[in-house]
Amino acid sequence: MITHIANLNSRAARLIGMVAPAIMLAIALFAAPLQAATDEELSPMLMSPDAVAIKEVQFHQRLDNQVDVDAKFTNSDGKEVTLADCMDGKPTVFVLAYYRCPRLCNMVLNSAAKTLQAIDFEAGKDFNIVVVSFDATDTVEIAADKKNSVVHAFNRNGDAAGWNFLIGDQETVKAAADSVGFQYVYDKKSNEYAHASGIVILTPEGRVSRYFYGIDYPTRDVRLGLVEASQGQIGSPVDELLLLCLHYDPTNGKYGLAILNLVRAGGLLTVAAMVGFIGLSIRHDRQAAPVAKTPFETDSQPGAPPSHDN
Repeated sequence: MITHIANLNSRAARLIGMVAPAIMLAIALFAAPLQAATDEELSPMLMSPDAVAIKEVQFHQRLDNQVDVDAKFTNSDGKEVTLADCMDGKPTVFVLAYYRCPRLCNMVLNSAAKTLQAIDFEAGKDFNIVVVSFDATDTVEIAADKKNSVVHAFNRNGDAAGWNFLIGDQETVKAAADSVGFQYVYDKKSNEYAHASGIVILTPEGRVSRYFYGIDYPTRDVRLGLVEASQGQIGSPVDELLLLCLHYDPTNGKYGLAILNLVRAGGLLTVAAMVGFIGLSIRHDRQAAPVAKTPFETDSQPGAPPSHDN
């Protein structure tokens, strides 16, 4: 029996010896610190009327910063509204764009519309969209035309509910842009603006929650951003599970694997598997081990004392 237990312990030791290095290698590979992002990666610019102005139109993150939701604007119907009115206590996709922009703003708005229409959340019910023009020359009529074209760009029967296109005075617009770190510069030569590109997600209270840069906004990432910003008000158990596996990286505005969570989960599963294997091995070997006989037991009559022939 002692020899059998020693063999079992030796087998378990060999198993641990094989699995432990793999665990350590996984931790070394996946838990290593990420390389620092470059200035270009932290400042994703696509184009500018004046290349010299690029450094002045970066998108600086203001995560958790409070946007002035009481700021007053005019919507595409000509009514005076506040950001709070447009947000209506829901997570909100916040976009800064000027409506007569010939290039970049159109790409930003159309890409946002395409992404948001692909998400199975309902605009106006689960979340809202607020677009603010930073061009003081944009009018109510221009805002209304832009709203119509964007909402129907990828869905001719698109519902305009939840979409808000606003204009405002320079001071109010500048304050709103600064609160989310959005920069823009007017270029007199081209009569256009050099500006950053991307969308921002705000919490129902108006705090900056997530940034998505450039003109390509993955549906999964934006959906998860809205779920996080809603603080559990929208989303499904699947979304919650994904958020355990995925982590928002503010350096690139994307969701990636939550390496530490995966390493922890992998470690726990490995330990559980090892314990289970050892337990099953012990149980199997105990069942298979022969029962030792006492000196008084015989093969024909177990438990009977030996007989003596005369």
